[in-house]
Formats: sequence, C-alpha cells, structure tokens
Amino acid sequence: MDFFKQVNREFLRRRAALKWGAWGPDVLSLSVADLDFPAPEFIKEGVRKALDEDRAPYASLHGDPDVLAAAAEKVRRVNGIPVGPEDVAMVPGTMFAIWAVTQYALRPGDEALICPSPVYPHFMKKVAGAGGAAVHHSLTLAPEGARLDLAGIEARITPRTRLIMLCNPHNPCGVVLTRPDLEALVDLAIRHNLVLFSDELYEDMIFEGTHLSPASFSDQAFETTLTVFGFSKAYGFPGFRIAYVVGHGPHIKAIRQKAYEILVHTDTLAQAAALAALTHGGAWLKDLRAHLVRMRDLGLERLRAMPGVWCPTPQASPFLFPNFSAYGKTSAEMYDYLLKEAKVVLETGSDFGPAGEGHLRINFATSPDVLTEALDRIESALAKLERRG
Repeated sequence: MDFFKQVNREFLRRRAALKWGAWGPDVLSLSVADLDFPAPEFIKEGVRKALDEDRAPYASLHGDPDVLAAAAEKVRRVNGIPVGPEDVAMVPGTMFAIWAVTQYALRPGDEALICPSPVYPHFMKKVAGAGGAAVHHSLTLAPEGARLDLAGIEARITPRTRLIMLCNPHNPCGVVLTRPDLEALVDLAIRHNLVLFSDELYEDMIFEGTHLSPASFSDQAFETTLTVFGFSKAYGFPGFRIAYVVGHGPHIKAIRQKAYEILVHTDTLAQAAALAALTHGGAWLKDLRAHLVRMRDLGLERLRAMPGVWCPTPQASPFLFPNFSAYGKTSAEMYDYLLKEAKVVLETGSDFGPAGEGHLRINFATSPDVLTEALDRIESALAKLERRG
C-alpha cells in the first residue's frame, strides 16, 4: 500500500500532459480522469513481452485472438454475459466506443436518451456529432445521496428515439444502479426497439453496491445491448488507448466494421497491456480500491466541513461531485474562481448536463498529501466568499 502514499509531481507535470501538463508548477490538478500513479509493473512487463514477440505486423482485425479469448472469458465469469470471442471488439478507448455506437445508432434528427444524467460530457458531444439530440433523464442529487427515479422516463421516448445511453458505475456521481433500475432500462429498450449502450468503465472501482451488466439479464437483453469495458481508469494507462465492446449479432458486427474503417485494427502493444490487466490484475485492484475508499472518505469529511458545501457519497468511481451553489456562482464561475484563487483545477459540473449545474467534479485518485493540500486551498478560497443566506 506504500505505492499509493506519494506521487511524483515532477513526473506528472512532465508526462501527464492532459491532466497536469497544461498548468503551472503552482497548480494542483484534480481534474481529468487519470490516476496519478504509474501503471503497475505487470502491465509494463506485458508490453515488454509483446515487444520481444515482435508484434509489429498487421494483426487480426478485431483483436488479437489471445486478447479476445481473455476478454470473453472475463466477461462470462465476472459480468455473466454469454459471450464468445466473436462477440468482442477491441477498440482504442471508451471514447471511440461512444463515437462508434452513436454513429451506428443515430441519424440526423434522431434522439438519444441519456439515463442517468449528468454524465460524461462526450456522451452528449458524440450524440451531437452524429446529428442527434440528447434527451436527459437526471439523477436526483441531494446531500443525503444521489438516486435515480424512473418515474416519467417512458414519456421521454419519442418516435425519434433510437438509443438509450447509460453509465454504470456512474461518472461523475458514483452511483451504482440497482437491478430494478437496469431492468427498467432493458425493458424500455426491448419494447421500443432501441439500442441500449452501457458504459461500464468503472466496474473495477466499486466501494458499495453490486455491479450488474444489463446484457446479462436475458438473451434478449444481450441482443439489445452494446457494452463497453476498459482498463485506463483502474490500471492507469489511458495513453495506450484500449477498451473492448461486447455485443451480439448485427450490433457488434456494425461496431467492428466502424473500427475497421477507421483503424484497420487496434494497436497490438495496447492489446498486450489489456491482456496483462485481464490476467494479472486481481491483487492490484484490491489494493487500489482500498486506497480509493480512504481518499473518498477523506474528501467527504473535508468537503462536508466546509460551510455551504454538500456532497453525495459515491458508491464507486474516483470522483466526488460536491455542490457549491450556496456561493451564488455557476459551475463555470466557481471553476474559474478556484483556479485563480486556490490554484486548483477541477471539472465544471454543468459540462456533464443540466443537473450538474452548481457542482464541480473532483478526481481523488491521487495521494493523500495532494488531496489534502488541494482541499486546504479550496477551503481557504471559499472563506473569502459570501454565501447566499
């Protein structure tokens, strides 16, 4: 566990370009969804092994056979989805999967039901890129927690709806959806002949609750659903750009074709990293989850002691989603204020959808000293502001 006690800030500013590199040496970043720790040694060894095997020529179009077999075995064993290698496509990251699914399912003027919202901003961006419109069904966010109320959701489905998009475990609120929640979404998709897209990237970062894959519920659910799983968040190698989409029949064939048209195939060294994660990741994940629970609890305790701030308890993910609206600023204004006054970079809540207004997302997948210093700075900056009553 000593591995998680410190981070190398100099390394992060030099190599973690998206999260740390854009900011000055006096700025702390709790923003982009990246671990502040190096990838575990078994991941690096897997890539070295692939180099020694000269995996440089063109490879199999939809994934190397050993990687597809390992992914299919994991999905059957862990997620309960009855897949074979032919039902899996290795793709360059979850963002690519979101793009491919929206390009496949939507035409200009079509609608995608986002449930639950607020959600990862690229859901909405990729829907817009396909010429579609995002329709939000939002979580109820409150100090006592976040919850999904499905009352009225069917009224949001129109003749133009083609796709239901969900993120479970949830980014940014850390909700783990229940079986009744997921069964209701599967039922809607089946009855209305919709594609159900399930982003399950954070399945390895669950603290309370049970992760369920809706594609495991029935043969019909499997045939309706496209599920994406990934590695970058739990293993700390987003730069390798690797994830995998699971589906059946025409849906997965279409995703495989989309990937082929753009990529030929996903990078073989990234697939080697994925294979190492699939086969050697158990002990690492246990230690990482234990560290993240401690960091979540540290962040919650500190935030809830700050006047005017409330924060639901996340059941999963490396994120806190506190609300700062008592200070009379929009999410964007509070982001700018904390960047300028506290020298801390967070993520603007309104970017995640309308229900995110007033919130900021904090990534606590860092070391205790970084999180503590950032929260100290935030607390000092808030003390200079007046609250609204």
